[in-house]
Formats: sequence, structure tokens, C-alpha cells
Amino acid sequence: MPSALGSDDAEVTALDKISFGDWLREKGFTSERLFWYCDYACRDDYGLKLDQTSAWAGLFYFCSRVRKSGDESQPFITFSEGNGRFVRHMAEAVREHIKTSHAVVSIVPTDAGADLICLVEGKFLGFKTKKVIYASPIFTAPFVIRGFSERPPFNAPAFHSNSWFVANLHMKDRPKPRFSRDFPLAWDNVIYESPSLGYVNATHQKGIDHGATVWTYYYPMCHETDGRTKLLNYDWRELADVCLTDIARAHPEIYELTERIDIMRWGHAMISPTPGFIWGDDRRKALEPYRNIHFAHTDLSGIALFEEAFYHGLRAAEAV
Repeated sequence: MPSALGSDDAEVTALDKISFGDWLREKGFTSERLFWYCDYACRDDYGLKLDQTSAWAGLFYFCSRVRKSGDESQPFITFSEGNGRFVRHMAEAVREHIKTSHAVVSIVPTDAGADLICLVEGKFLGFKTKKVIYASPIFTAPFVIRGFSERPPFNAPAFHSNSWFVANLHMKDRPKPRFSRDFPLAWDNVIYESPSLGYVNATHQKGIDHGATVWTYYYPMCHETDGRTKLLNYDWRELADVCLTDIARAHPEIYELTERIDIMRWGHAMISPTPGFIWGDDRRKALEPYRNIHFAHTDLSGIALFEEAFYHGLRAAEAV
């Protein structure tokens, strides 16, 4: 967890009180390309624009990848199936204790522990527990935990997450380079000055640089006043048009190469660290258990990284 293992010096925590954009301007930076790149970084990891992001979080994006000044950035660890690789690996160790297709619809704290009500194949099933580890997005707590809203231990709506849509483009071939100086297709490809996050070549790790492929395109709704509502109001064809029109700026033949588009709308994507959230009371209070319920989610760091979820899972498990 960054704030648990990082510095709590006043000079560092003060960064959380201003936006990343304000910090850049205070330091005298003026480059349009630098501002665009930093804005892209905030949209990529936090679903926020430059002036919506805590300066602490904005700097963390870059500082966390370099051990000391002058060093190269740490290498990325990626798998074709994403974090699913980690999930399957850990699930194997506890397979006998996992119950799938059990949707927890209510948690009722009691003096002896907590009662869980689950929906299983259309029927309700109850469990009595001594302790509960709540590993869902934190904003959902008032909707699931009985009595939470009447006497809230912390402000769950303060755990804000932004919305985005993801499109998978199934293509019969890859675009051909238009110029001899064109950079070859990479794993992660970003279009300069685009409001999107660009696209990932999902077949990159297969080591095949020709033929059919799948591109995964990401578009955060942070440019919109009410992005979540607008996202829900867009239909499939409108979102497909946004995607193809944007990519066509770099690859005009995208229309002819794309045979199918699958689109998923995510109403709540990554946690969004606005100024004051990382070192604020709301996040700190949520680290404490509510009666016999312990919270564990990457939201509790204000940074949507697998390592943060891992930290909070261990922290909650040790507390239990």
C-alpha cells in the first residue's frame, strides 16, 4: 500500500491537497506534450484528467516505477489472460473452500459475528460467520451491509470510481505501415491528443506479427460532465463509431479490417484519487473494521493496482 510503506512527511502528504496539473504549473512546466502525457497517465490509471487527479497520485504513477533517480523504469509483468493468471494460481491452493455462483446480497452484523444471505440458483441461502472480509468495491458497502447507512463508520460514496467502455476489435489482418518511419505495432499503442487510452494488441505475446488479431480499445468517460449516465445512454453502434473513428486517425483501413466489435460498458472502473482522498479521513477510517466486518480492496489504497489488493487482502486476513 503506497501510503502505508511510503513517506508521511508533511512535504509529501501536502501533494495530496492539490491537483497534478497545479503541481506541474507551480514547478514551471509549460510543454504541451508533457501536459498531454501526464494527462494520459492520469486517465490511464485513475480515470481522471490531469486537473482532477491528486498530485500525490500523479507523481506516484511515475515514481513507483523507478527505484531511484536516473534508473530505468521497472519492467512490466503481463499475461495474455491478465490478472486471471494470478486468480487461477491462488484459487488452486484453496479450491476446496471456494463456493462459486454464490452472490452475497446482504450482510447482517451480529454480536457473535455476521449472518450472510446469498442468492444461489434462484434461492436464498444463509451462512453464520464469526468474521467477514469484505473485498468488494467500497462504495457498495451501504447497499449490502445491514445498518451501515443508519450509522456509517465512514463515507462510502467518497470512494469514487469513473466509468469507461472497452471494445474488442476482431480483425482479419493488421494495418500496413504507411511510412517507412512508422513505429512497429506494439503491445500498448497510444494515439497522441486522443481522449481515449489507445489500444492493446491482445495477441502480442503470441509472437506473431502478421495475420488475424484482436485489439482492445479503452475509452474513459472523464471528459464528460456526467460520464456514467452518458455511457449508459449510448448504444452499441454509437460506441463502435467512437472507437473506429478514433483509431482511423492512425489506421484509416480499420473499417475494412474489422470483422466484429464486442463492447463492454463499465459503470465503475478504477478508483479515482481526487485531491484530498489519499491522505484523507474517509480512506483512513475505511481501513478499520466495522463490527466483525473487515474491508479489503484496492480501493483502500486509492490506487487500482493488483499489488494494492494483495496488500489489503493480507492485512485483513491477519486482522481476522
